Amino acid sequence: MSIPASRESHVRNIAFDLVLTVLTFGAFGLYVEHRQIQAINDMIGERRYRFWRWIILSLITIGIYNLYHEYSKSLDICRALNKPPTYEPALSVAVSLFTFNVLADAIQQIDINRFTVRMQTETP
Repeated sequence: MSIPASRESHVRNIAFDLVLTVLTFGAFGLYVEHRQIQAINDMIGERRYRFWRWIILSLITIGIYNLYHEYSKSLDICRALNKPPTYEPALSVAVSLFTFNVLADAIQQIDINRFTVRMQTETP
C-alpha cells in the first residue's frame, strides 16, 4: 500500500485537536474531520470518503448519515491496520451519539497515527 509524501500530515496531536475543537465550539472539529477523511482515503488507497458529501448528507438526515460515516471509517481503519473490527466501529457510533464526534474522532486518530507511523518505519 502506498502512502503519499504528505503522510506526515496524517499524524495529529489528539489532545491539541480536542482542546481546539472545544475552544472553537466544534468548528475546528470540521477541519479535523476533513483531515481524517484524507488520511483514511490514503490508508485504503481509494477516495471512498468525501468531506462535502459527509456534511450535506449529515445535515439532510439530521445526523443519521454521520453515524453510518463514523461506523464505516472505523471499519476501514481496522482493515487498513489488518486487525479484526472488534468494538471500534460500534464504539465510534455510540460515542458519536453523545459527544458530537469529538471523542470518536480522537479514537480514530489514535489508529490513524499508528498506521502512519508504521508506514513511515516500513518505507525506506
